[in-house]
Amino acid sequence: MRLNPEVSEAEHLSSGDSGRRSRSRTWAGARRALPAGVMVVAVALGATGAAAAEAEGRHVRQGLIQVSPPPAGPWPQDGVFDIYLCMNGDILNNCRNRTITPKQKRTIEARLRAMPEVAEVRFESQKKAYANFRKQNPDNKALLSALQVDDMPESFKGRLHRRADIVPIRSTFEKMAGVSNVFTLGGSFWEGKADVEITLCGPGEASGTCDGHDGATPWDKERIEARLGTVEGVEKVYFEDSEHAAKVFSFWWMRKASDPQGFPESYYVKLADPGDAQVLIDTVKVMSGVSSARIVDDGW
Repeated sequence: MRLNPEVSEAEHLSSGDSGRRSRSRTWAGARRALPAGVMVVAVALGATGAAAAEAEGRHVRQGLIQVSPPPAGPWPQDGVFDIYLCMNGDILNNCRNRTITPKQKRTIEARLRAMPEVAEVRFESQKKAYANFRKQNPDNKALLSALQVDDMPESFKGRLHRRADIVPIRSTFEKMAGVSNVFTLGGSFWEGKADVEITLCGPGEASGTCDGHDGATPWDKERIEARLGTVEGVEKVYFEDSEHAAKVFSFWWMRKASDPQGFPESYYVKLADPGDAQVLIDTVKVMSGVSSARIVDDGW
């Protein structure tokens, strides 16, 4: 089994009822594991008065935690990239089933480090990619049981000084010998603003605690917020509706979302100690209405 980092636009931007249901299994994963696909969860908005309450921020009586709308900014001005390298069995045209050579790898790295547009770059080995994937997808038992280290592509990952530099990076490397595929993305909106993302169930979704029928109910949200109010070290809680999630998606992928209402609602939590993130994740991921919970990363 090999994870192909090629992700088609149709997978990201498909519309309609069937598209919403398939997206419910792949949007949250995209933000942490590009080779594994993209997760977009269909959602149902709450009661008529909920939007106004969320816009002003609301208090949970049990824990006295305030839930606020997403901050207005700042929006990142940088960009990130992933350059996946050819491996044995790679069917993409630039590879033709040939593994990258050591010389080609050195050439790619030297070119990256010489480009003034590149702020940071690091090499990710198959072993490191495998470890990261397991850490980021601990609940996907079926895939993890089938996945081996040799299934993961090596890559160069980096950060650009400016979003405007994304196009030249892609055009420079996508046809270079030894390169399988290039992903270029806008910066991560939630980096530095939150440490944990809690994605809610959408209608028809059957993953996490989602029953495949209704999405997260107002009662589910109330209980999640109450639980957050009892967790020591929670400094800030944001509620992101479908509209803002679509805006973040469009900024990240640098393309317009075809169905803004087909994106997940989520809570984003800022902690006094980011090292406590996994404890919070383990606490909330089993709660009714929660599709997934993950650590917010920097997008690369």
